[in-house]
Amino acid sequence: MLTSHFPWRRFVVRVWRRFVEENFDQISASLAFTTLLSLVPLVAVVLSIVALVPFFPSMVEQLELSLARSLLPERGAEMIIAYILEFSQKAAEVTVIGSLVLVVTVLMLLLTIERAFNHVWLVRETRPWWRRLRLFAALVALWPVVIGSVLLATSYAVTTSLGVLDEPPWVRQILFKALGLVVASLFLGGLYHALPNTRVATRDAAWAGLFAALGFLLLQKGFELYLSNFPTYTAVYGTFATLPMFLLWLYLSWAVVLLGALVAATLPEFRDTGNRHSPP
Repeated sequence: MLTSHFPWRRFVVRVWRRFVEENFDQISASLAFTTLLSLVPLVAVVLSIVALVPFFPSMVEQLELSLARSLLPERGAEMIIAYILEFSQKAAEVTVIGSLVLVVTVLMLLLTIERAFNHVWLVRETRPWWRRLRLFAALVALWPVVIGSVLLATSYAVTTSLGVLDEPPWVRQILFKALGLVVASLFLGGLYHALPNTRVATRDAAWAGLFAALGFLLLQKGFELYLSNFPTYTAVYGTFATLPMFLLWLYLSWAVVLLGALVAATLPEFRDTGNRHSPP
């Protein structure tokens, strides 16, 4: 557990120094470009799998709403999700060969993320191919169902409790914002725990997931503030401004995700305040 005696300053310096010196900004750019190419195939594959779940329609609607609140900029989130879902529905209608291409594209994205995470944890050995396929299949097929189930249960509990005490509207906004934060923390913490080819303590992954989810919250506010006061992209690109803004958002998002991974990888060094941790 992180206490007041935790060396926060040295920890932050250590994480940031690794991010800068090991060129994680370039890795973020690479992941952003790969995600842009693979996002529609990934959504198409996930939707085709989750469609087999009985409560699919309500789960997808709740996931869209929650992830839009937590992982996308407030301005343009609905348009981005609408485009992704429209393209993914068209992608689901392709031939068998086209479906194989979609699956290969998704695998390329997951392999790129795995390599980035292994670099964070300084892991050189890779998993055997059959373990990779098993892990990727679990992430694509099972993880959305698990997150959706938790989201539905929590959302139902929050919704049914609202109105009992005649609470003001801002209380509801805080509760649903907190719900999105919980879902994002679970999603990111699960990635930190499962993807690296090394053992990651559950508590380290959980702290890192919370850190990254809060990072997304701050990123949302900062991004919205920037677009409101410096509408450069809108002035230059007009109706096409959504694409460069979304690409910039992907880059900043991967920077937050990789910082969260660095937090999880660095926590074991600083968990004790004795002589076990290395200097930054």
